[in-house]
Amino acid sequence: MKKLLAVVLALILSLAMVSFATAESELPYCEFDWYIGSTPPTDLQIVNDALNEYILPILNCKVNITYMSSADWVEKMGTMIASGDDIGIIGFGSQSKSDYVIESQRGAYYPLTDLFATYAPGTYALFDEAVWEGMKINGEIYGIPSLKDNGYFISCIYNADMIEEMGIEITDYQHSNFRELEELFYEVKEWRDATYPEMAEYPIAWANNLIYPYNFAFETFLNDSYLAVANIDGIMDLAGYDTETIVNFYNTDEFLEFCLQKQRMVADGIYLYDETDRSDMRKPANGICFFTGWGYTNMQEHLHSEEWTSKMMMADVIWTETNNYFSAGTAISANCKNPERALMFLELVNTDPFVATMMRFGVENIHWAKTEDGDMTFDFEGSRNADVGNRGYYYWYNAPVGNLTIVNAPKSLVGEDNIMMTNMMKYNEECIVPAHLGFVFDTTPVVNEVAACTSIVLEYQEDLVNGRCESPEEVEAVVAEFREKLAANGAEEIVDEVQRQIDAWKAAK
Repeated sequence: MKKLLAVVLALILSLAMVSFATAESELPYCEFDWYIGSTPPTDLQIVNDALNEYILPILNCKVNITYMSSADWVEKMGTMIASGDDIGIIGFGSQSKSDYVIESQRGAYYPLTDLFATYAPGTYALFDEAVWEGMKINGEIYGIPSLKDNGYFISCIYNADMIEEMGIEITDYQHSNFRELEELFYEVKEWRDATYPEMAEYPIAWANNLIYPYNFAFETFLNDSYLAVANIDGIMDLAGYDTETIVNFYNTDEFLEFCLQKQRMVADGIYLYDETDRSDMRKPANGICFFTGWGYTNMQEHLHSEEWTSKMMMADVIWTETNNYFSAGTAISANCKNPERALMFLELVNTDPFVATMMRFGVENIHWAKTEDGDMTFDFEGSRNADVGNRGYYYWYNAPVGNLTIVNAPKSLVGEDNIMMTNMMKYNEECIVPAHLGFVFDTTPVVNEVAACTSIVLEYQEDLVNGRCESPEEVEAVVAEFREKLAANGAEEIVDEVQRQIDAWKAAK
């Protein structure tokens, strides 16, 4: 059935492409912008020109691509959206730094619900109806999620040479999250420091500074702050709560225990106090052994360094939740003068391997070329991507762009027979699905409380989860102060409002 569906979708795309091309003379010429949240590449204009050369005969339009760093996005995009100007296609999510729910509720994006059937049927077919229901804000779909690792595929990436030399069996330490790997980390650090004392000042594990999803799995209804969360059946990371009870994670025993664990492990040299400007520490063969991994379904041989072999151990649970689909995607500006044409273009982005590949690796025979056996290489005469430290255009995954699963990529990244993409779709299907997939929290009734508490989270969370307190006593004091401030600024009102909305959402289903 899957193969048949793939053939049918390919046929639909082919017919749609023919239809677009046939209708080209009927389509008035237009241009629109596309803003992508990532570091601007050196060869953007080369790629932009090549892309326009490809799409012009199909859609009779051109797109003007702008890459914006996170800092620039935060500084400029809000003002650009508020100006009411036509800013074309806009990325959203963690890289683009625009919150899908908030911007949709503000009226920043163009409603797409009624346009998919005519202008982007192939894109709509990429996701189940439950996902599209989850993308609806006040009854309308305003954005297209990127088809990629749409579940939390968390792995522990490790120095396989060090583990082999030490002589332990890594699978004996199977885990659900990084909190459960403390014993392994201490054991390996003790062995490494005794065997290679010159490395004793190195941590044994690289940064692990995200509460979610490296250390906890739950439904979260406010993106990067965990003021209102719910347990997921089959995981149940928070003791004493069922899957229907909304809880302020920062008030749980588990949050305090996690903060104490991080302080202890930083004090003992398991983790660094601060990784800023320390990336070279990842390279030595007998230095750092463990790294966090998110989204990997295939591990390249030398991910962090040519001096040691990379392997990974997947967590024994994978799950998804609504916010996963808000984490990377594309929307169309509410004031776009040509929303239908912009959506037709996004149909190509999400269904045409040529476009999807160009947006990751650049232009064939300029940035990449095919080897005799059909593999992709960046190392050829005249290549503008040969110098790893100074590539002209190279974005892997480039999650804000769209469908990753149709990208043609080198075996070094995706493995033999494209095993990475095969595993990715397999894991997507196997994800544990929480009870409230599709629920979107409307912050309007508690918008002031959310703003105040989010500011407090930003004030306290980073230092606590990075283990930067001097002692366990200081951790307990800071957490107590953190909780008091949240309570004084309406944290319980937020929990109550999420609970009320979820109960109403369930009753209406």
